[in-house]
Amino acid sequence: MESRKVQRVGSSSLAVSLPNEWVKEVGLKKGHLVFFKEDEGNILKIMTTGQIEKQPDSTVELNGDFCKDPKMLGRALMGIYSLGYDSIKIISANRLSNEQVNKIRKVTRELMGMGIMEETPNTLLIQCSIDTTKFPINTLLRRLFIISSTMHREMIDSLPNFDLELASEAIRRDKEAYTMFWVIVRLLNSCQRDKGIANQMDIDNPSLIIWYRLIAQYLRLVADWAHQTAEKVVALNKSKEMIGEELIQKIIEINERSYGMCHEAINSFFSMDIQLANKAMETYHEISQTEEMLQERVCSSAYLHGKNFSVSKYFKSKRPIEACAVAQISFLIWGARRIAEIGSEIAETAIHRVLCKDTKMCKALR
Repeated sequence: MESRKVQRVGSSSLAVSLPNEWVKEVGLKKGHLVFFKEDEGNILKIMTTGQIEKQPDSTVELNGDFCKDPKMLGRALMGIYSLGYDSIKIISANRLSNEQVNKIRKVTRELMGMGIMEETPNTLLIQCSIDTTKFPINTLLRRLFIISSTMHREMIDSLPNFDLELASEAIRRDKEAYTMFWVIVRLLNSCQRDKGIANQMDIDNPSLIIWYRLIAQYLRLVADWAHQTAEKVVALNKSKEMIGEELIQKIIEINERSYGMCHEAINSFFSMDIQLANKAMETYHEISQTEEMLQERVCSSAYLHGKNFSVSKYFKSKRPIEACAVAQISFLIWGARRIAEIGSEIAETAIHRVLCKDTKMCKALR
């Protein structure tokens, strides 16, 4: 082991010379770039451009005999993918079942960049070809927001006439949100494992990984709720003649407020605007109060309608309102509140992100 003395260069920089033999061996010349990678224990590695390109793939072996349940196998594959490994080798002492293989194929189709490269009766090799470091984290998060927000928008627009095609389009988009979510999780886990990747992503504060991960989870939940409420629109199509225009308009209004509030929340996160985040959180409280009032009116109107009282514009059929239809309408209203609640959590995360740095509003005393 060779030692070198650290010397001061200028007023604040420290420098150390590189071993001449190593410089010659790797072909390093004046003006070439070198890269630093920090491993566990604060050990610093120096690499040239060529050495980075030749970095071996990281591979993990998964024993399929411990994942006989195809669902469990699928969850394990998604977990390994999210950890940032390049290859997954699935082995079995005997033979992988048809159910296991079918599940593996389904998962690889759903995860970006995954493909089966080798297959035998008892082994299967999956390779990930995507380089997530080429996708800026902010770009990926904005893309996930656009997908989830579009799903919510399509659900809202399908309400006036119970447009099945538009509602179904919102449901179909859920797979795209699912794929984008796991790409983001994979990238963030890679940043946590490798500081070099974090530096490439301009993540200079470990807390950012936590905030980005939370935002990704919240946006995935928005997509989930948009998906579920769109399914209720489809289910209510057969009962649409029983629902009054005033009730439909109320459901649209609360969803519109929830939609706009989520836009404010995500914008506050990216712009680090604490005032906008606070406004979004206040809007959520207003939406929650509206939701409770609307739920009470729906239940009261349905009850009175069933007693042959013509006192409500919420339901217009002469027949009693089916309990199932009331439950589906209630879910649409609750879904708007739930999406708004997720938006308030995004806004809260935006506030926490702002407070991590010294600002005119708040700064740490040192």
